[in-house]
Amino acid sequence: VQTCALPICATSQVTRDTVNMPTYFGDIAKAAKDLLTGSVNFDNKASIDAKNVADGLKITGNCVQKGGAGDPTGTLKATYDLASDVVAEAEVGVPSNKISASLAHSGLVKGMKATLSGNPQDVKTAKLALQYLYGAVGVKADITELTAGAPKADVNLCWADGDHAAGVSGITVDKSFDPAALPKKLSWSVQSTGVVPDSTVALALSDAFDTVKASVVTKIDKDTTTGAEVVYKRAKGTATGSLGLSKRFSAACTGKAVVTSPLPLNGAAAAPVLTLQTTGDVFANTTGSASVQVDTAAKYKYGFQFATKV
Repeated sequence: VQTCALPICATSQVTRDTVNMPTYFGDIAKAAKDLLTGSVNFDNKASIDAKNVADGLKITGNCVQKGGAGDPTGTLKATYDLASDVVAEAEVGVPSNKISASLAHSGLVKGMKATLSGNPQDVKTAKLALQYLYGAVGVKADITELTAGAPKADVNLCWADGDHAAGVSGITVDKSFDPAALPKKLSWSVQSTGVVPDSTVALALSDAFDTVKASVVTKIDKDTTTGAEVVYKRAKGTATGSLGLSKRFSAACTGKAVVTSPLPLNGAAAAPVLTLQTTGDVFANTTGSASVQVDTAAKYKYGFQFATKV
């Protein structure tokens, strides 16, 4: 799992090799994100993933209709393993003809992966992304404005050891870096899988502590997961709550239902929105997903996605 964003987290797993152990900041509270919003998509999309087109070469193409309306767009991406620890990618957009490319190396320093990416036609878009894992600490840094003479680095980190983990995000280092102003820009999170049996409990603070997000996700059995999340805005005195249930019906089919609504605080009225999502095998080598959302005014939106692997 890799999800850390300015959090402090606690988990019952003992090592980084355990699936549910946060590794980077974005991994904290990922259980709630996956349950409540993961895989939900209201675009119409078809993709094909061709592995081993040639030795070390993979080709991926997709076509997307945003919001289920308008003209479709697409991308064509080639991924090539130059070596066991070096991967090159090139992608072109259709019909925009926008080009992007990247080169990733995971063997420069033990525990570090470095990725240089951008548009080859515009050096100003160059970005260096670093991921570094050392013992209980996972650090990510995105360095931009490489050609401007004053690079900008956005950094987050996560610490995880035994049943506990902690993370912080929003650290920006550039020519105007002011340590005194940093606390107001940071986000924090905490997570624990040991407080409630078979559950992941998380708390996140962001926006100078104005936004408080709390969640709990519980594994009912090997096929069923349920969870809840509350997001509270302190300055406005408003809150939103979400309840979700995910079920694996078979090895080839899963589904989820999520209800989200403002909570009745300070005169606010409940207005529940229901989201349903399902994923399953539709035919050989192809997985299909469908998402639909409807509110109390019967306004709805939906999206279908099909992914083929050959």
